[in-house]
Amino acid sequence: MTTRAAMPNAGEDFCYDRLVPTPVLVRRLAAALDGPDGPGGGAHLLVAVSGGPDSTALLAALAELAPERALRLTAAHVDHGLRGAESAADRERAARLARALGVPFCWRPAAVAPGPGVEARARRARYAALEALAREAGAARIVTGHTRDDQVETVLLRLLRGAGRGGLAGMRACRGRLWRPLLAVTRADVRRFLAERGLDFAVDRSNADLRHARNRVRRLLVPWLEAEFNPRLGPALAALAARLDDEERFLAAAARARAAALAAGPALAVAVGAEPPALGRRIVHTWLTAQTGRTATAHHVERILDLARDRARGPVAVPGPARVVREGEWLWCRPGREAPAEPFEAPIAPGERVGDPRGRWVLALSAPRPASAEDLAGAGPRRAVFDADALPPALRVRTPRPGDRVHLAHVGTRKLQDVLVDAHVPREARGGLALLVGGGTVLWVAGVVRSSAALLGPGTRRVVVGTLERA
Repeated sequence: MTTRAAMPNAGEDFCYDRLVPTPVLVRRLAAALDGPDGPGGGAHLLVAVSGGPDSTALLAALAELAPERALRLTAAHVDHGLRGAESAADRERAARLARALGVPFCWRPAAVAPGPGVEARARRARYAALEALAREAGAARIVTGHTRDDQVETVLLRLLRGAGRGGLAGMRACRGRLWRPLLAVTRADVRRFLAERGLDFAVDRSNADLRHARNRVRRLLVPWLEAEFNPRLGPALAALAARLDDEERFLAAAARARAAALAAGPALAVAVGAEPPALGRRIVHTWLTAQTGRTATAHHVERILDLARDRARGPVAVPGPARVVREGEWLWCRPGREAPAEPFEAPIAPGERVGDPRGRWVLALSAPRPASAEDLAGAGPRRAVFDADALPPALRVRTPRPGDRVHLAHVGTRKLQDVLVDAHVPREARGGLALLVGGGTVLWVAGVVRSSAALLGPGTRRVVVGTLERA
């Protein structure tokens, strides 16, 4: 098999004028195009072109393979403006290459200030700009020139930072609209392709700056590991990443199936703590990320599992800011820690209403009325019916106090704290409850339980109905 090669002419542009054997890069790119993650015939691809060797080779090779697959290509360049005139020269080089290949070209500025974390900030800005350009161009995929060497560096960096199986799976060939078809291609394959095609490319001097962790891995760690431990480090780590990715996909699917049985809306059953650790971690990670909108860390996942297993007490502070609390047999993710409820007390009489100053509830007492057979209908935590003539005078509504006790019918007197624990009332919600009290007695813990005071009996002539309305 042979292909036509791009060669420089007497001017600055390129032309095709000789036949050469098909390079490794072209064969592997063709396999990726035709593989299960490939875009399919007729797709529109936005190709990210920095002007460097990898993206130059990617665009040129795609241009060779596109006609027989009816692919549409658009070359896209993102300028971070970090290198002044060199950045402008890279943009012009990318535009010239696209013009020579007959590929439409677009670009977008995405300025990034120098300083700590510049690589990560530039990467985020670059992908955001590429997404915008893809939408404007109507492209189905964003194609980047990441190679196997990039994959090896990524795996090593994540290993050094303590990543789990998902992180050690490295970069996926296809993630959403992003596609990396050169992950089976080495930098040596790229340079060979460029030399055979006579293609020029830019050299980014920042790639030699050892202040950046990736550059230290590339220039110091990888050569040392290859020389001292494994000359085939690249293939070994790339194969490891591929195996871990397969296993990660399998475990993720199993975790999704189990999560469906353990989650109930925003709550997660503490039974997750009894799952095999490999599944439990994934279930908690997915749940917590969905609740907070922030990527959960391994540390937070383990603390939440300890909470589910009764090995730790909550709440567990998590990114958000938020906190995870255990309420009975469920885990809940709440907003950042609430301020303690201020003590509150107000008088109330039959026929009156009292509202919580923080707007969470309204407690109302009806005016006394004749008793009827329907008075107990609908009685429950939020509706209590009292014998009007047995109610003590000077009724009040207040929040709980230390030492409060309540007498329950057929049970006896219990500490209010114990009653609330048994009723699975969240710790942070207890201080804001409404208590109806009178004569030194708790008559009703509104929304939870009523006491044995002023119960209806054969002699009841009039009743007062209490209702709790949630705001």
